[in-house]
Amino acid sequence: MSKIMDYYKELVGFLGLVMGENCEIALQDVSDEKHCIVAIANGHISGRKVGSPLTDLALKFIKSEVWKEKDYICNYTGKTRNNKILNSSTFFIKENGKLLGMFCINIDNSKFIDLSQEILRLGFGGGIKLPSEALTGISTVQPSLNTTYTETENFFENPEDIVNSVFKEFYEEKKIPTERLTQEEKMELIERLESTGVFNLKGSISHIADKLMVSEASVYRYRSKLQKMKQGMD
Repeated sequence: MSKIMDYYKELVGFLGLVMGENCEIALQDVSDEKHCIVAIANGHISGRKVGSPLTDLALKFIKSEVWKEKDYICNYTGKTRNNKILNSSTFFIKENGKLLGMFCINIDNSKFIDLSQEILRLGFGGGIKLPSEALTGISTVQPSLNTTYTETENFFENPEDIVNSVFKEFYEEKKIPTERLTQEEKMELIERLESTGVFNLKGSISHIADKLMVSEASVYRYRSKLQKMKQGMD
């Protein structure tokens, strides 16, 4: 591990104590995308631990090479497996024009949101009762103020979770079982998976093939066809 990464590794525990239990600090080493987290504090927030893989959004950061243009991305929305909303920020660790890792801070504001709801319900000590309209939507307030990135980051424990999430969203939208998918629909699924960067993770091809009920060779053919189609459009 680079000395720079060692430096940030020391910061993880320090900031975890300073920021408190509602703030997760995670250091991700991009050289191993399947087991990228090398240090984490307050991992109970997202349920991740040392050895957990990159998130779907982190994979997109790498694939899009946004790190070449920005040093950090602040205040975007993160979502845990139990649908807890986080205020997330990522700092890109670079050396000699290469991305070494990402230093991530994920803040859980749910306790503050719950407290604000309770205060509003009490109506300033009970003397004033606020109309029900004033409470509408409070539970869905997003903590990501002044957002500079509009996509949501989903925190997973393994690469298969990313694949399963894409499939679940696709099936909920299309309402078609796997065995009835047309080739075009399978291509659309591959395109969605491609956009997440999950194909960069070891073992993803096998899991995708199983989910699609096709061979791994078929998955490779779909990807190749998709790439040729995109090249024809350029």
